[in-house]
Amino acid sequence: MIKVKKINKCWGQRIILKNVSCELKNGTSYAVIGKSGAGKTTFLNILGGLETADSGEIFINDHKMTPKNLPVLRRNSFGFVFQNFGLIDTDSVRDNLLIGLTNQNLNKDQIDKAIQKVLNNLGLNRLSLNQKVYTLSGGEQQRIALARIILKKPNIIFADEPTGSLDPENSQVILKHLLNDFNKDSTILIATHDQNVWEKCDYLIQIKNQGIKITENVN
Repeated sequence: MIKVKKINKCWGQRIILKNVSCELKNGTSYAVIGKSGAGKTTFLNILGGLETADSGEIFINDHKMTPKNLPVLRRNSFGFVFQNFGLIDTDSVRDNLLIGLTNQNLNKDQIDKAIQKVLNNLGLNRLSLNQKVYTLSGGEQQRIALARIILKKPNIIFADEPTGSLDPENSQVILKHLLNDFNKDSTILIATHDQNVWEKCDYLIQIKNQGIKITENVN
């Protein structure tokens, strides 16, 4: 569970988030919605430790997030899916995927099986593992980015406009796997403008007027 207590964030004189508090449950998907510039990405980044709030506290499973334990949380518990993919373009498909398996103590055979399974599930089994990432299409790169996160098996997934640069077909593939391929106890937060994305999430987090409102998604 994620507990947020009285988070405040400003950019210069502009207030982005003011006294924001909430509790986000395990095993639940949340769409973070709002107008452009409302603070969707900022909210996601603060929860994931990519930005620092001006004040307030965040607790992950009742443990306060601090500068000291943040690297461990990022390494073991957090997974990030970005609109720009976050891959190492000049490295191979295999090298990018291995990043997701860094802390799992698997032997070579187990690694190969895990990689092949996730590529098969994402429809990428025809790719060469030695292929450089920069030679892939945008849809293929986003699926490789998602495959890396699936291999990592994080408890909390932060996705910032994960379908924003994709065509409708690839968007549906990414969304399907993003919502279904993680542990049933994982918490998934997706910042999005896309109604097709937020309609499939369990809850909506609307950011408006420097605050948030959480409602169950009835779609």
